[in-house]
Amino acid sequence: MNEKIALIGTRGDDASYTIYNYFISLDSSRERYYLVDGRLPLLTDTEDIVDPKYGVMIFLSRHASEKKINSITVHSVGNFSRADLGGVEREICPSSPEIQTAMLRKMRESYDGDKYQVTFEATHHGPLTRRPIIFAEIGTEPENWHDPVALDVLYRGVMNYDEKDYGNYVAAGGGHYAPKFSSYIMDNRVNIGHIISKYRLEEITEREIVMAVERTPKCRGFIIDKKGTKSEGYGRIKTVADERSLEIINI
Repeated sequence: MNEKIALIGTRGDDASYTIYNYFISLDSSRERYYLVDGRLPLLTDTEDIVDPKYGVMIFLSRHASEKKINSITVHSVGNFSRADLGGVEREICPSSPEIQTAMLRKMRESYDGDKYQVTFEATHHGPLTRRPIIFAEIGTEPENWHDPVALDVLYRGVMNYDEKDYGNYVAAGGGHYAPKFSSYIMDNRVNIGHIISKYRLEEITEREIVMAVERTPKCRGFIIDKKGTKSEGYGRIKTVADERSLEIINI
């Protein structure tokens, strides 16, 4: 496992605690593990307990879905508009595009079933921290986060990812589960940091788009789900891209 990351679980959530215990049952190196109280998206002080030598924090968490979609997901953290689940309104954390994308690639390579959707999610919910956060999740029912198949796929992605020095991008458009972006990274030399869903793109200004660029390290530009983006949102992205000489890849 890459030495950059710390792994965080919580006693306050059955899914997180189950995933955390599965990881430590397979990994004899316990130094980088942190177990905290509370519910993960609402935590505001977790960063203070994590050794600063770990540049990226991985939150092991449940995935919630009103439609009860069976999912194994990774996503960056923050709120492009409202702060419904922790964090601060219109503030996002730094992302880690190389690690986040490498984790998803490994998860998708490790899973050949059809029960789970293995995917990015768009950036959403808190907490707000100075260091990059990636949420690694299983959802949505207790049977899922106790499922050895789902636990194994998440473990392989988080612990055995192969980080690539590809170009880093902000992705924009499409639905919350970002299926186009999740597929695109498998055949293209790109890494994705923050993802702005079509829904959020309709709510934000150029300020939040600039923030996504600035908090996606070494950002080269945007990957846009063209059919999943309204003209107003596309225009705001193009303005930012033109002002900063950033690339736009339409998919």
